[in-house]
Amino acid sequence: MSESWRVLQIDHRDPIAPLEGIVRLLDMAGEATGAGYGRSDVVEALHESQPAAVALSSSGELLGAAVARVCGPDAHLLAFALHPQWRRRGIGSALLKLLDQEIVHHGGRRLLALVGPGQVGVLAFANQGFSRLAGLDLYERPVIMVAEELAVVERYGGHFPGPGLWDAMKGFSSTKKLLERRVLEPLRHRDLADEIGLVPPATILLFGPPGTGKTSFAKAIASRLSWAFVEFHPSLLGRGVEGAAGLRQALDDLHGVDRLVCFIDEADEIVADRADRPESQSIVNELLKSIPAFKSRPERVMVMATNSVAAIDPAMLRPGRFDLIIPIGAPDEAGRAELAAELVPAGDPGEVAARTAGFTPADFALVAQRSAQRAFDRALAGGDARVTSADVLAAVAVTRPSVSSEANDRFEMESKAYARL
Repeated sequence: MSESWRVLQIDHRDPIAPLEGIVRLLDMAGEATGAGYGRSDVVEALHESQPAAVALSSSGELLGAAVARVCGPDAHLLAFALHPQWRRRGIGSALLKLLDQEIVHHGGRRLLALVGPGQVGVLAFANQGFSRLAGLDLYERPVIMVAEELAVVERYGGHFPGPGLWDAMKGFSSTKKLLERRVLEPLRHRDLADEIGLVPPATILLFGPPGTGKTSFAKAIASRLSWAFVEFHPSLLGRGVEGAAGLRQALDDLHGVDRLVCFIDEADEIVADRADRPESQSIVNELLKSIPAFKSRPERVMVMATNSVAAIDPAMLRPGRFDLIIPIGAPDEAGRAELAAELVPAGDPGEVAARTAGFTPADFALVAQRSAQRAFDRALAGGDARVTSADVLAAVAVTRPSVSSEANDRFEMESKAYARL
């Protein structure tokens, strides 16, 4: 089943249509969908515009639904249903994530779910970070953030990256394994890390040539953790004293926000070596003062990204500033084969990989379009409309790699000199 799906809030201005569909979905899914509440509770909650989310297929079919009622600081899950043919596709996790945001806007701080043995949702609850209370099938978890925190995040253009971004990072298997082991797992299993004495990273610097997925990885980390994502860019912060003041105000405002990935792009522009760029003095000094305060609270990560780590002020690279300095280069041959199989399946993945050194995911997307254009032109002339291996190889031949051999050589030298894994 290849049809796509999406999750969205219920339009409470027209509660009848979603209400009928949700009741039918509950009936279709049978006993496995109950959450300890009756149909009347669900109907009443929908009429009262309580938090609710639905999942729809691209054709408009109702695939899943989640309905809650907020009572003071607690929200209780009234119904959680998934179409039997659409389970284990991430829909349940996406529904719970959207429901979290609705609960925050209703003033709730914690979501409770009463689940019986074998009921739908157990996997989704586990994936979304709920805790199972001993002796009961009662799952609870604080919502992502309280309303005050959400307001601060939204003020700075932050959002919650959608589910699936981590899995969508194709061609970077070795980097994903490293980030999973050094970043994600210690943050997701903090109690175990604390017991052993492992301090989860709070500050990470990603460096590598343009187009190698540094920004995408930062968003994917937030997606994987179900945390908020706020991005600061040189064009937003400004320069010199003005930029330092803007950064100080933003970090002060965000100080009380937990479960946050704060991303600073183009670090070489913001915190350039003061010996070469004296105008960066103010903002470098501000970050040097702000990083310890940022690291003082758990469940927050600052990620900075740069194309040239050698251009960053040396004070920023000393131990104690960044916990990890991670190189991210162009996909290796195995990664390129993965991208070829994903984006240009008409070609032989191994042969395409051998001819695409320095290609990034964007380069492979361009190859896919150029291959399709060749087939399209041929079809217009009455020929075969299928994309062939010859089309793919011809497209590869006219596509310039984003990461040149010279850029890759510089990256390799910087990796040996600066990486801290």
